[in-house]
Amino acid sequence: MIEKYGYLGPKGTYSEEALFIYLESGKTNSKTVPYPSIEQVLSAIGKGEISHGIVPLENSSEGTVNLALDFIANDRRLNIIGEVILPIKHNLLTKPDMREEEIELVVSHPQALAQCRKYLSRHFPGVPVSEVNSTAEAAEIAAKRENNIAAIGNIRAAENYGLQIIKYDIQDCQENRTRFVVVSKEQVPVSGLVKTSLVISITDRPGGLYQILKEFALANINLTKIESRPAKRNLGDYLFFIDLLGHSGEPAVRNCLAAIEDMAASFRVMGTYPVWKDTGEDRTEGNSETLSLEEIRQDIDIIDYQIVELLAKRTQLVSMIGTLKERRSSIRDREREGEVLKRARENAGRKGVDPELIEKIYKMLFDHFVELQERQQTV
Repeated sequence: MIEKYGYLGPKGTYSEEALFIYLESGKTNSKTVPYPSIEQVLSAIGKGEISHGIVPLENSSEGTVNLALDFIANDRRLNIIGEVILPIKHNLLTKPDMREEEIELVVSHPQALAQCRKYLSRHFPGVPVSEVNSTAEAAEIAAKRENNIAAIGNIRAAENYGLQIIKYDIQDCQENRTRFVVVSKEQVPVSGLVKTSLVISITDRPGGLYQILKEFALANINLTKIESRPAKRNLGDYLFFIDLLGHSGEPAVRNCLAAIEDMAASFRVMGTYPVWKDTGEDRTEGNSETLSLEEIRQDIDIIDYQIVELLAKRTQLVSMIGTLKERRSSIRDREREGEVLKRARENAGRKGVDPELIEKIYKMLFDHFVELQERQQTV
């Protein structure tokens, strides 16, 4: 069966180049289909017109491609199943024999124009720029229009449209790279060094993000990306996009994600997929079984500090409640204590902690805090 792979077209875009690289890494029996926009590539996957699509997700100098990230996050049918990290070399393209001083307009994709902003302002300070859907479309316009138009694009686009390259490597950042992701409705089994992408929202409470990030630190899981985006609901509501090294099915990662899902207002794994072989990222997987004795003890020290910190916070809150109670007879609330114990035992069972131990600890805390509130009322 022939698989159809969509990409941001027309022919000659960086997306097409990234797709060819991805398909060369072992994907055969496939057909490539160009689309005029990122949104149309992703929509086509949802509609079943194509089995896979590749879209740019982030650039090393200009950051996230928000349209792609938001679309994938909001369509639960879509999964990230692969990535390609492509060095981006922008070139200035014109019709043959056009001289640099004759250029009247520069056209390209908004990201390409932004990545060459300093070059354009330095060499073409009075020349207008115009945004189009892709670098290949820019090359096509430069080739077909009668005006003296220059395009910013790659070597493939110059070859496809018969353009000359009058200046190579005009990007402001010479280490310019774009990360593309391969998206599908399928979920493909993977092994080896892999990455997992998440999107979560956090309930509006102090320390909400800290509690989430703490779980990753305690599990020794390496985060390669964390970014916030407006949730597009209420002002102040944000989604957090997180990439981590590790498989969502590994015990250490699975347990960490389960703890985070309990705390998050919403939670979704957007995909687990192989790490691109040329990323240069830390190859250490987030598996607690590989930790040294000293690393484990350091993690325990962090937990001990946090236990004391949380007890201090609970003491402060209990003291505030004590000042609101009118008499000593109202201090102890057996019904409330029973509800807290029930929740704590259930949570302990889910987390693999002995419920009897948790009940003993909480009963000691109840006695201590009742005594604290009684002392407050005698002052």
